[in-house]
Amino acid sequence: MASTVSSRPIPALYTVYILRSTMRHASLYIGSTPDPPRRLKQHNGAIKGGAARTARASLRPWEMVGLVSGFPGPVAALKFEWALTNPHLSLHIPAESRLSVARQTKKNGHPRRPPASMQSILANLHLLLRVPSFARWPLRLHMFVPEVHAAWNKWVASQAVSEEGVPTTEPVEVLTDFKPSATDSIFGADEAELGPAWGIHALPLDYGPMRDYVDKAQDIFTFEREGDCAVCHTALPAGQGLYAVCPNAGCEAVGHLRCWSDHLLQGEAAHDHDHNPEDAHLVPKRGHCPDCGGPIVWADMMKELTLRMRAPKEVEKIVKAKRRQEKAADKAAAEADKAASKAAVAAAAAAEDLPSSIEFVPSSAVPKTKGAKTTKTATKTAKATKAKAKEAEKATKITQTTRVTKAASVTLPKATKTAKTTTKAAKAVAATAVGDASTVLLDRAESPEVIVI
Repeated sequence: MASTVSSRPIPALYTVYILRSTMRHASLYIGSTPDPPRRLKQHNGAIKGGAARTARASLRPWEMVGLVSGFPGPVAALKFEWALTNPHLSLHIPAESRLSVARQTKKNGHPRRPPASMQSILANLHLLLRVPSFARWPLRLHMFVPEVHAAWNKWVASQAVSEEGVPTTEPVEVLTDFKPSATDSIFGADEAELGPAWGIHALPLDYGPMRDYVDKAQDIFTFEREGDCAVCHTALPAGQGLYAVCPNAGCEAVGHLRCWSDHLLQGEAAHDHDHNPEDAHLVPKRGHCPDCGGPIVWADMMKELTLRMRAPKEVEKIVKAKRRQEKAADKAAAEADKAASKAAVAAAAAAEDLPSSIEFVPSSAVPKTKGAKTTKTATKTAKATKAKAKEAEKATKITQTTRVTKAASVTLPKATKTAKTTTKAAKAVAATAVGDASTVLLDRAESPEVIVI
């Protein structure tokens, strides 16, 4: 007989979703998929595929109002999907707890499926998440529409008190991710391209969230650093058993698979005051590491273990992706440091150049002092010299642009030379006057002119 044990690792994501028509909210559909965004495109006709029941143009576009994630594989998801679609027939629901009952029969004599509403689907979903068949699975409920989440909370509140009057605990974690108000798009094929990712488009479809965990485990077993079992403290020979690794960052606790299971089950029994030895579980759900004390989810440990044992090529891809991510982060950090260094050098250079650029505040803004007369005299001399220099340059330009005869052309170089000499002398006098004025300003702190650097 062929083995029924799967040779594939636990998938990164597998979901059972609830679909609702945006054109007619009474039209609902339940399905399962490992890729909700792609499946939604199929239902809306953007790509090939989808169910015949969702192919009517009058019901499109469809939206995923909620889904359940955390299934260990497609078979488990299909079982849950069938039970949620056929709550009147599912053997996962005890007869005394059944909420949906068939009132009619088909031509072949089989019970006809009762009509489903959003309220009935949520009620049966709440029931299925609590039955022993699914309560031990690491399932999560995701809600993407506020009104559906409100209906869920209303039903949970009505069922929150047990028959003994004691409030009951919720068996599943509920996560919400509603549509941002700034995203003006419809539920369709290109919704993920408009605005920030949210809802089904924000779900991790690959093993990306486990990169650090997978890389740590790969490093431990590649360099044979298994050491001793974290639970029974016996040696772990390399490559001679199924060893699980603590998922917490910074902890390299490794142990036998059976030892981890016993440790977590004992922890669950110790926290369960109503524990009955006859109802002992075979598979743990969660607990704490005996070394670091951090929280442990059994499904995460099994996902990493099945990846390492059944998909070495996938592990290699994950490790390479992590290395590329680290290199990109190091490169970005180096570029940031380089930019910061350039900015610091530029700031230092600017600080050195500051004294060369000075601004004179008008004397009207500063009270007059005894040195004001000397400064004014130097300023007047500089202005007179500059005026004479401008007149000389103007005379030179006129001489150069005026027609002259051969007799006059002999005297032109002399006039030009005289003008240049006059200009140089004027500039020298002006520079001397400005230097004298600056000396006066710098020597006298109470000068009417203030230097602003």
